[in-house]
Amino acid sequence: MFQSAFKYRYPVLHWSRNRQVVNYARTLNTLSLQLDYYMSSQFAGIASAMTNQLYEKNGIDLKFLPICPVGHEMNSVRNNANGEGSSEVSIGSVEQNIFIPMLYKNPNLRVKSVAAMFRKTPLCLTSLKPSSDDQISQNNLEYIVGAHEDTVHLINRILSSGIDGDTKKQVCVKAIPRSKKNTLLTTGEVHAIQTYLTTEVPTLQRIVSSGGIENKVLEGLNGAKLGYSQVLFAPEEDLECNFKREIIQSFLDATFKGWEVAIGDKESAAKSVEEVRAILGLNDENNDHWDSSFSYKVESVGLCNNFVKETFQGDRYGVINPSRWNEATEWLLGEEKNVGKKNIENFGLDATIWQPSPKLLAGNELARTTLDSVRESAKKFENTYGRKPSFAVITVGSLPRYIHGDRRLEKYSNYQNSWFSKKEVGEANGFNVSEISLPECTTTDELLSQIYALKSVDGIQVMWPLPEQIDSARVYNAIKLCQDVDGAHFVGQKELAPKSYPLPPVTPAAVISLLEEYDISLKNVKVLVLGRSRIVGSPLAHMLLEKGAIVTVAHSETDPKSLESLVGSADIVISAIGSPESLESSWLQPKAKVLNIGTTFIQEQDSLVSDFKGNLETNASCFSPVPGGVGPLSVAYLFKNIVTAAWEKEKSTSNVESFWTRSSGFLSRSIHFTNYDTALAFAQEVNEMSAKMDHHANMTFTHKCTNGVDVELKFFTFEANDITEKDYKAAKYVNDILDKKQILMSDYTYNLNINSIAKFPAEPRGSSRLLTVDEDGKVSHFANFSNSFFPLAVGAHIVFNESEVVKARVSVAEIHSNKPIEMMILDVGDTIREKCNGLSLNVMLRQEGIKVGQEFSDVMSRSTVFKIVDIIGPWFEDEASNGNGTECIIECKTNDEVTLNELLERIGTVPIPPYLDREAVASDSSSYNNLYASAAGSVAAPTAGLHFSDALLKQIGSENLSFLSLHVGAGTFRPVTAKDALDHKMHSENFVVSVGEIQRIINTLRSKKRLIVVGTTTCRTLESLYWCGLKIRLNKNCSTDLKLLLEQDEWKTLKQTASTVSAADALQSVVDSRKGNEIIEGQTKLMIVPGSYDFKVVNELVTNFHAPDSTLMLLVSAFLNSGEKVKNIYEEAQNLGYRFLSYGDVCYFRGTKK
Repeated sequence: MFQSAFKYRYPVLHWSRNRQVVNYARTLNTLSLQLDYYMSSQFAGIASAMTNQLYEKNGIDLKFLPICPVGHEMNSVRNNANGEGSSEVSIGSVEQNIFIPMLYKNPNLRVKSVAAMFRKTPLCLTSLKPSSDDQISQNNLEYIVGAHEDTVHLINRILSSGIDGDTKKQVCVKAIPRSKKNTLLTTGEVHAIQTYLTTEVPTLQRIVSSGGIENKVLEGLNGAKLGYSQVLFAPEEDLECNFKREIIQSFLDATFKGWEVAIGDKESAAKSVEEVRAILGLNDENNDHWDSSFSYKVESVGLCNNFVKETFQGDRYGVINPSRWNEATEWLLGEEKNVGKKNIENFGLDATIWQPSPKLLAGNELARTTLDSVRESAKKFENTYGRKPSFAVITVGSLPRYIHGDRRLEKYSNYQNSWFSKKEVGEANGFNVSEISLPECTTTDELLSQIYALKSVDGIQVMWPLPEQIDSARVYNAIKLCQDVDGAHFVGQKELAPKSYPLPPVTPAAVISLLEEYDISLKNVKVLVLGRSRIVGSPLAHMLLEKGAIVTVAHSETDPKSLESLVGSADIVISAIGSPESLESSWLQPKAKVLNIGTTFIQEQDSLVSDFKGNLETNASCFSPVPGGVGPLSVAYLFKNIVTAAWEKEKSTSNVESFWTRSSGFLSRSIHFTNYDTALAFAQEVNEMSAKMDHHANMTFTHKCTNGVDVELKFFTFEANDITEKDYKAAKYVNDILDKKQILMSDYTYNLNINSIAKFPAEPRGSSRLLTVDEDGKVSHFANFSNSFFPLAVGAHIVFNESEVVKARVSVAEIHSNKPIEMMILDVGDTIREKCNGLSLNVMLRQEGIKVGQEFSDVMSRSTVFKIVDIIGPWFEDEASNGNGTECIIECKTNDEVTLNELLERIGTVPIPPYLDREAVASDSSSYNNLYASAAGSVAAPTAGLHFSDALLKQIGSENLSFLSLHVGAGTFRPVTAKDALDHKMHSENFVVSVGEIQRIINTLRSKKRLIVVGTTTCRTLESLYWCGLKIRLNKNCSTDLKLLLEQDEWKTLKQTASTVSAADALQSVVDSRKGNEIIEGQTKLMIVPGSYDFKVVNELVTNFHAPDSTLMLLVSAFLNSGEKVKNIYEEAQNLGYRFLSYGDVCYFRGTKK
């Protein structure tokens, strides 16, 4: 498979496998190898290379450096290179999670990674399955994990967010002897131990007979990215010396040829490990995690083979993908200061020494990353809908092309990512997969019955070819379009609706993705497709035409001369014949590109071959290798289709089934209207919608006399005698019609006792009471916030609004009058630092009948004049607001060159809420501001932060805090006076957040660390940033002069796209769109309402008790998914003596489980 880059020149004698002298007629160059553990199955490739004399054949005299203490491998290689081994080549092996932090802290080691034997670390935590006689109590809050000395810090970091989401359980990671760790686990001295899936785990499976064990893979746990394992590294000076660099390449060539041998025959590889151990005189450490049986060694080698196969790219094993390397490096250095992306790019990596030929269109790594994203989507789907995406694959009889499936799986892939093990692929990636095998004699009707019975699954695949007696057309047509994850309907659907997006057939989708991965343009390019099947050749031609290619399709009946001519004239040849060596590579024009789809496993050669005969390396400009080209992508795109189908199904049904009743054969919903006019107007809208869909509802009106009218709707599809997609679509349209009519404020109010309103804050700061509601809806009570909050927040990152309240309430009087009138500045916005003279402000004057042209001056100095230039309208507040007033625009006139903030400091007072029904006092200046407030601009306090004392903030730690500013306007005090909440006009508020802070929040989200948001203002800011990010991704106008803008209900038009965009990705889009700017500014009118709003960023919220009839009541009702629940909580809290509103007590809500 590999071609060595090293050429040998001098004759020598050297030992062979049987320790006899063999003449290789070349000089052997010494290479010293430092293993990070004893010779064992994880080095089966090296052992196989030794026993098959591959190193000697490549001119290498391989010697081993003594086993060193864990974590000292890099020092050992460096010492050897600096000392006696300076004339030879030195190479070591180590995990990336050890290599990167150590190299960063000690750059004088001067080593670089060149290849890796495992793409992922087999590192995991293993525990005994819980049983009644556990020696360590399951209720013990301390969870003890035993780890190797060099990974204690790493595992501590990964488990800082808890285990299985249990943040209350204190995790204690301690170093234990690796030789005794299995014993420590089985005797109950620790809860879990660090193990490797390839070695200790199979040993434990043999030891633990009852109850079994549980393994948690550390890669991905709580966002951990540990990167490659068994990384091979070399001194930088060896890599810079051409002669030594060639020796390193020869070593890698022999090593991974050895792994190819081990993968082909794991029994022989296990024997090679035993033989090399005997040759080298290496003994095991005295440990308890090796099983002595040969079957164990074979199993262990097989497990290691699976990890090695994941490194295959194009034409070789061991390839490190720089992007994956850099992602892991970024995470591994996440605790270090001043580490930017530029610092970590290819840090500690020589990315050029061991890569496939640039002519290869390799698909392995693309397939892996695609499947990684599919797994994340499936996990998110399960968290959202409480079920896994589901898939059924039906096979009738035996498939000739599956005869060698087991061998192909063993040689080229793993159970977790092979076309030949779909059930295991599903289990590994978060899917429920059913495999249905039917006998060869199955009839068409019997097969159709199976398909009809699979109504509930998200995707169906019928394996082809079907036996001759089955009507294939009827079978494929029986699969619903929404379940057609194999893309059988793709061509027909595209012809019927060219702008539609049916699920693509997986192999054509794989081809297109591979072309895009290598930036191969298709526009006006001549493409020859060899093959015309309904799920490969035909849809592929259609997809290529859509990309602008000039497409020719040939097939099995094309005569050989025409075929040669067509191949010779094509710019791109895509062969899907499946006939080995039926095409000559010499037919290709020199610049032609080849994609091999058709492959055949030849048992006599024990290998997979393509349709092309001859050397494509010589005759094509680039080509997809076999194996390692299109093939690995097919299963990834199959499961991508399945999870896409699952999301689409839930999007079309979940919103419906929340409001509609699914009965036998129909969907029904009853809606109450207060009068006939409203009901008839609604019926007219439904009728118009039904006419467009050509799908009408049965409507029944029931008169309720003075209580209005009930309208019942029913949807069903007569032809199908069942509920269909069309019924769901119609029901969803009805929901949309009702969406703006169903948020009645009467459902979101409660009786607030005036004695429950806190007139002054709790003393000292932070001594307020705390009410919590967890994700299960359980309510708990705590007497003191400062003493109770920190344990609940351990391991979380907390976001605050640092906007500072300005003295926005001014006592004014008309010119020539001494009668004082309250003037309240409603929204300072970004005018706070502007010069006051000539400045226009939106204010409320506590007087009716105000007219344009009237002038007022401040009572305190009479030196500033405020002229009315426009009247907005009446100003309505709650009953305790000392009467209503007039909202207007005023112009400031002053002789001083003062800013607005300076003026208000001189003539204004703290704008405590009107419902406090008292004058501001001196202590309000500090009490009505947060300790961390620094950005002046609010006219009302973000009061959730008032509970945080200096001591509590210090206890949480600055590294766990982020700040943004949303400048709160007086609209906060305005009640929702409209009967329908959606008729309420939401006030706009300005926000500011630094790029650095938002990046910290993004990092928190990506790491799966908990994010606690303090206050509804902070909540609205983060949610607004999400929707703005979505607008940016959709190329919609989101800003003016770099200022983000979000209208009140704009999120509704973006909901469908939101299901596929994570919070971190949306926020990153905001950051990326503001390149070169340190600050992100915006204005939001976002109104969060229950019933239809899904929180995108916020899942944990600290907030006060809010006023009835407020938009904030709607927000917390949306957060807890129930207005009734919030009302009950609030009324119970009043009975228990909790203090309400701005200076009152505090709540901590965790998002409800969905």
